[in-house]
Amino acid sequence: MEQWHIIIAQLTRERPNEACGLLAGVGGVVQRVYPIDNILLSPVAYEMEPHAQVRAMTEIEAQGWEITAIYHSHPAGPPTPSPTDIAQAYYPDSLYLICAPHGNGEWRGRAFWIVDGAVAEVAVAIES
Repeated sequence: MEQWHIIIAQLTRERPNEACGLLAGVGGVVQRVYPIDNILLSPVAYEMEPHAQVRAMTEIEAQGWEITAIYHSHPAGPPTPSPTDIAQAYYPDSLYLICAPHGNGEWRGRAFWIVDGAVAEVAVAIES
């Protein structure tokens, strides 16, 4: 639950622009959130700050973890992959978590495998 709160805080802070980052862990269980600046400062696109992304990936590898998911927000919704998200899904072994505000204003996240243009939603659980 703590990881979800870290993500929500970043999404809220970065709004109206997209926020992004990495989730790391083992066997699909997140151990750490790596919020990374969106250098595009855009409400409809993101690009991770390259130095921070490399630092995070290096630390993830050093810990013996894997990139569990790549996350970003769609501040105006919906929490589904856009054509750009699908075209730029360069990590087929990682889930893509897309977050957007729900009708009541609370953030909602949905996870997807995106491989060679094919999209499949995956159920995720947030546990305390």
